[in-house]
Amino acid sequence: MSKLNNKGITILETLITIAVILIGVLVLVRLFPVALQMGRSAEQATIATSLAQAKIEEVFSMNYANISTGIIESRQKMASDSNNPFYYYERETIVEYVDENIESSITDEGIKKVTVNTYYKSALLSLDKNVQIILLISDK
Repeated sequence: MSKLNNKGITILETLITIAVILIGVLVLVRLFPVALQMGRSAEQATIATSLAQAKIEEVFSMNYANISTGIIESRQKMASDSNNPFYYYERETIVEYVDENIESSITDEGIKKVTVNTYYKSALLSLDKNVQIILLISDK
């Protein structure tokens, strides 16, 4: 009886290896666009937060007496030019009196609550999203 030489690889083994590698590459190719959308969505949330924070800082820099109550910035687009990156964001700012329990009040008890909402449409699933920042300002 003669022994067979089993030192090489067969065509079947080569095809199986190629199929496994191809499946792995296809999975990665399918995940790449989702990862890009997730990155864009995170970028949008960061921009929305920065726009809200900018308004909070603007109001915080004002004297307590100069901060009027009510809707001080109605919901509107941040830019009118569609080429501006802020065109797709909207912001509104509301100031109200609150009491020591942070409940709405009609009289000035020395605390104002500033609420800034920034709205945008998420790149991921095209959902309407918003970022809200609240600031309490005291006259003392």
